[in-house]
Amino acid sequence: MNDHEDRTSSIENTSAFSSLSKAIIFKIIAMSSLITILSTGIQLYRDYSNNVSAVEKEMNSVSNLIVPELSYNLWHLDIKALNMQLHSLSSTGEFSYVELIYDGKALVSGNEEEFTRKKEKTWPLIYSYKGEQRKLGSLRVVTDLDPYINHVLDTAIFILIANFIKTFIVAFAMIYILRMHVMTHLNLLSSKLKNFKLDNLETEDIKLNRPKNENIDELDIVVDSVNRMRRNLYSDLVKMEEDRRENEDLTHRLNQSQKMEALGRLAGGIAHDFNNILHLMMGSAEQCVYYLESKKYDKLEKYLNNIVEFAERGDKLIRQILMYTHQKKVEHKEIELVGVIQGALDMMRSTLPANIKINFDFEKNVSICGDVTQMQQIIMNFCTNARDSIDKKNGIINISIKDNPQTNMVKIYIEDNGSGISKELQAKIYEPYFSTKPVNKGTGMGLSIIQSIIQQMNGTIELISEEGKGATFVLTLPIFKQDSSSQPALEDARSTSQNSLKDKRVLILDDEEYIANLHRDFIERHDAQVRMYTSPKKALEDLLAGLEIDVVLADLSMPEMSGLEFAKEYSANGGKAPIILLTGHEENILSESNLSDHNIEEVLLKPINLDELLDVLVTI
Repeated sequence: MNDHEDRTSSIENTSAFSSLSKAIIFKIIAMSSLITILSTGIQLYRDYSNNVSAVEKEMNSVSNLIVPELSYNLWHLDIKALNMQLHSLSSTGEFSYVELIYDGKALVSGNEEEFTRKKEKTWPLIYSYKGEQRKLGSLRVVTDLDPYINHVLDTAIFILIANFIKTFIVAFAMIYILRMHVMTHLNLLSSKLKNFKLDNLETEDIKLNRPKNENIDELDIVVDSVNRMRRNLYSDLVKMEEDRRENEDLTHRLNQSQKMEALGRLAGGIAHDFNNILHLMMGSAEQCVYYLESKKYDKLEKYLNNIVEFAERGDKLIRQILMYTHQKKVEHKEIELVGVIQGALDMMRSTLPANIKINFDFEKNVSICGDVTQMQQIIMNFCTNARDSIDKKNGIINISIKDNPQTNMVKIYIEDNGSGISKELQAKIYEPYFSTKPVNKGTGMGLSIIQSIIQQMNGTIELISEEGKGATFVLTLPIFKQDSSSQPALEDARSTSQNSLKDKRVLILDDEEYIANLHRDFIERHDAQVRMYTSPKKALEDLLAGLEIDVVLADLSMPEMSGLEFAKEYSANGGKAPIILLTGHEENILSESNLSDHNIEEVLLKPINLDELLDVLVTI
């Protein structure tokens, strides 16, 4: 447990009389005691000083009154009067010992002891005779100060005890008032604050259990500040979450806008290519009809092969468009770099003006781990930027692939002879929303998104450019490591595909009768037993009535019942035959649980080569 956890645990276990309460109590008592001691000391010192002053005053009166009388009596040697006067001085209480010395003799009154503290004074006894001052002797008085000090000490003890009792009463009264009016509410406030979490900030305001008062005090200010802080924190958290979701949505939309921006440029070229494909297919089909009617069978094979070839070319073009525009999660897997780049360039060539030429050079095909859609997006984005940089002059875009087996890395060079990028702008080109293009001619997110994609693939991107001398982007990516263990399985699958469907019972289900008939005729060519249905409910009815089959080939999208719903009903009623689903939708709409729970072995995308369909039927 770290220091923070120890401190948190200690705070949670703190009682109502916390260390702060104890500290306040101690300081109140200490301060009150100190004040009591100082005030008592001052008072006692003042009493002691007054007593000493009284002694000094009495001594002064002796000097003024007693000394002249003693001098007179001593001149006349009135011993009796002298003794009476000395006794009178020592018995008043002010003087403990009185001594009169004359002619080597001494008259004393009282006891002279070893006083700890004493005050004494001596006066000469002088008598004036016939104008002459004669010294007759001396008078010494001694006052013992111990009784005064003891009196002060006795008084001090009484005063201190009384003051301490008063101090403790006042202190505990203050503590009680402090606890009732402050500490109790602070403890309540702290207990409420301890329970604050991010998921319960949306609670009612904290309220103290005390009577309402029109006058606002410090506790009201503290509680109001805490409530404001909680509301502001909750509001900020809600706003942060909204901003995060909005940023994610904006990033997703900007990513899609990049694709659609490039797709918009592709539209003209794609329409041109697709019209060419349709023209060749229609022309070849018309030629086939003519040669059939004319019974000139020798040229039928040529035009029939043309129809197949152009259909595959159209399928490839549609797949590229769907793959590029489709909004799906990124799935990194092994992809062949040359094929992906070539596919992107095939689409780009239709959109580039005649003044720009594209060259693609590679030594050998290399596989990387990435997403086909993202890689095509990268290539098309670079080509689009190069086109804008070249503008109307004669331009060239060179794309080359070079691999380094020692580092297990491959470099993709994308070079153009456009206007280039200045040193000042090179530091900003990867910043979101930064663009050198005019307003409404780009989002400024292209290179930012590309950099993010390359980093996700554990690669790097580098720019080599000078203003007026074109630009070269170098993408460095890891080469995919081929697992040799998958090769035998591939060979086994190829060898298996040579087998026929002899005696295999196949149920064909498709609401499009033309497609159902096509599949039936093709599968029957390979010696399979085929039952064809265009109604899912009728097929399910016959299966539940006892129709035995080995495999089901069903369309995914049908009006009566989808292929998935058919599979669920069939498997729920004990059906065991594996199911192959055909779909014209590119996205993966089925989860792994749907596949495993309802006998679905494969989901194939239309259009599919019939030989590939045969391979799947044979291996199931």
